[in-house]
Amino acid sequence: MASLLLATGMVLATASSAAAHDSIVSATPEADATIGVVPQEISLTFSGEILTVGSAVVIEVITPGGQNLATEQPQIDGTTVTQALTGDQEPGLYTVRWRVVSSDGHPISDEYTYTLESAAIPDNTPTPAPTATEQTPEPSPTSSAAESGDDGYGGQASGGGEAFPVLAVISGVTIVGGALIVVFMVARERRRRDRAAAAAAQPESSTDGKADGS
Repeated sequence: MASLLLATGMVLATASSAAAHDSIVSATPEADATIGVVPQEISLTFSGEILTVGSAVVIEVITPGGQNLATEQPQIDGTTVTQALTGDQEPGLYTVRWRVVSSDGHPISDEYTYTLESAAIPDNTPTPAPTATEQTPEPSPTSSAAESGDDGYGGQASGGGEAFPVLAVISGVTIVGGALIVVFMVARERRRRDRAAAAAAQPESSTDGKADGS
């Protein structure tokens, strides 16, 4: 009879201890879910607080190619464990393996899978404000007319100051030539008057001589 009572007590104690273990309540992404956005982290929520005893909390996220994306330490906040993911995530089946220590001190572990339908990465970066674009200043009408030879009114602009010395020389020659012609004409007129005066004076001299001889 005593042996029977002892065995019954051990069974009840074992059942009570097993019932005291914590269990997983929810997961993000959910088990067997198909998602279309690349997750940045895995979040697991348990029925009791998770103990942080050494490295007892372990989460692995295995890609379809066998790479573990959970390379950083998981973050524990009460009953929730968050695991950041790093690396490239390709479409396919992902396996989440976890092991924690429940509030009664017993380790528990399990795994589940989810499917990534596409590799669309969520854009969480703010949109940059538009920046002012630098515009090339347009040439002014004055500079354009000078470069193209246009005077700005549809006509051809002059060649600049290169013709001024030639024009000055021509003008000087014209002025000097005109002055010489005037001097020549004045001198010629003066000689003509002198000859006329001399011719007029000769008859008078001849008349006076004849009168004296008679």
